Amino acid sequence: MTGGYSGLRVLDLSQVIAGPFCTRLLSDLGADVIRIESRAGDIMRRLPIGYGTDLSTAFAQYNVGKRSVGIDLKSPAGLELALQLAEQSDLVVENFRPGTLDRLGLGYSALQERNSRIVLCSIGLFGSTGPYSQMSGHGMVAEAYSGLMSLTGNDGGPFTHFGTPLGDMNAAVHAVAAIGSALYQREQTGQGSHVDISSFDALFAMIDQAVGQAVFTGGEREYGRYGSKHPQTVPSGVLTTNSGAAVTFSAVGDGPWGTLAALIGRPELADDPRFVDIESRIANREELYEILDNWALRFGTADDLVAALSAAGLPAARIRSVAENVSDPHLIERGTLAPVDMGGGTGEKLVQSAPYVISGADVRPQSPPPHIGEHTSQVLTELLRLPQSELDELYAAGTIYTSN
Repeated sequence: MTGGYSGLRVLDLSQVIAGPFCTRLLSDLGADVIRIESRAGDIMRRLPIGYGTDLSTAFAQYNVGKRSVGIDLKSPAGLELALQLAEQSDLVVENFRPGTLDRLGLGYSALQERNSRIVLCSIGLFGSTGPYSQMSGHGMVAEAYSGLMSLTGNDGGPFTHFGTPLGDMNAAVHAVAAIGSALYQREQTGQGSHVDISSFDALFAMIDQAVGQAVFTGGEREYGRYGSKHPQTVPSGVLTTNSGAAVTFSAVGDGPWGTLAALIGRPELADDPRFVDIESRIANREELYEILDNWALRFGTADDLVAALSAAGLPAARIRSVAENVSDPHLIERGTLAPVDMGGGTGEKLVQSAPYVISGADVRPQSPPPHIGEHTSQVLTELLRLPQSELDELYAAGTIYTSN
């Protein structure tokens, strides 16, 4: 079996997280992803735990399954090689600042002149157009600007970042979806297109009910930060046992709320005017959550509390750590954790794979993460048919390079 994108060739001009994660997902789906890297390599090669000569845990996470070609894009000969590779590719992915690709001579117009079917996907903080397009920064800026950070944390406490680079990774996933649409459009029209993804746009689009609430009330009604107790889907959130273990739960709707009221030994609360319907429960949520918090303190462990809620048919789960999940049998069986030779003499490790289960497709990392320019000679020989004598000249001139 092969992935659904088997036969798709991707030229990856991106770096750090958003672009590499997008192309990593495409690689897991079977695409041949060719990274063009500078002599210094992606900064992620040094974060956070380095191993081998130029590999790291972060770089491996975003770049397993790819091939690396070392080309100096600022040299005329290097630019020409990149354009020739684009001629042989279906898709180019980049996350430079807007205008950089054009200055290099690799903008959409230049690519179209060489390959009218090419799809270019640009992933940036604010996208290639709009009044914010020239603002610089990383995913955390998108978190702040999108409004998502204003919903994160406890009311009255400090604003907080997410525990993962959500702005970058969310943009990457949206890019994969948009690329699929662009490729389908190309099959209908025969023409490529420019996909322009903004981390800011993508995060704002993921905000749930707060946007509609602000629009329909002219901004008078806002979510704010609600921490561990949801202000609208009441009651739901996090409960804590007397040992400090935490459990997430939900009892939204009159039926589930009646079930929970009976479970805590207070069935009369289901008909209490303060909690009799969803509007009343929202209005009096602090009182309701206090009752539930006190009830949860009767339990000594998270598993006991989860068992009680689950036995009543209410959704509940113990809050687990990432460390618990890195050997989880469910993730392994579904292929979300897959064994990959990580290179650098480390042998096989379980690493994250694209979280897609598709019948008839093998969705998983296909090879170890590459060293800088590891596949330079292989790719230029295979795709551009360059003879060894020309490769030697290009290496000698510093136009191409490899860490080998």
